[in-house]
Amino acid sequence: MWFRNFFLLFIALAVAEIYILLTVGGLIGAFQTVGLILLTGIIGVSMLKQQGFSVFARLQEKMRQGQAPAQEMVEGVLLIIAGAFLVTPGFVTDTIGFLWLIPKTREYFANLLISKGIFKAQSMHGAGFSHGANDPFGQQPPHQDDNTVDGEYERTDDKDHKRLDQ
Repeated sequence: MWFRNFFLLFIALAVAEIYILLTVGGLIGAFQTVGLILLTGIIGVSMLKQQGFSVFARLQEKMRQGQAPAQEMVEGVLLIIAGAFLVTPGFVTDTIGFLWLIPKTREYFANLLISKGIFKAQSMHGAGFSHGANDPFGQQPPHQDDNTVDGEYERTDDKDHKRLDQ
């Protein structure tokens, strides 16, 4: 089901891009349209670099505090998609890419994706890794039997093993 929706969205996006490119090209000329596309790509990639470092710094800070960086991870995914949109020729993809480069709109879309259940967020209990009853991912350790003995052994009954390679 999701594949069909994704495919239809992909086709609609391609049709919209072609229509707008042809319309803008007819209004301002082909060379100016290509120049404008290149300019938006260059500006977008430089903005993407700056925003990527910002989101990565926030992600590290949340992890240092022992909090789950779900918001920052989703924003990172949006930045990756925004980067792909910005290097793709077209005005529709550039618009979406630039929207996701603006911190407030990127935060809004990330919250929307999390609230719709597209991305699942879990909280971490405590800071860092622990060796207690639960691991940091909330799973229970395997049951340990009191009758289990851990040890090593050495075979002493036959020191002259016949080797297979002889």
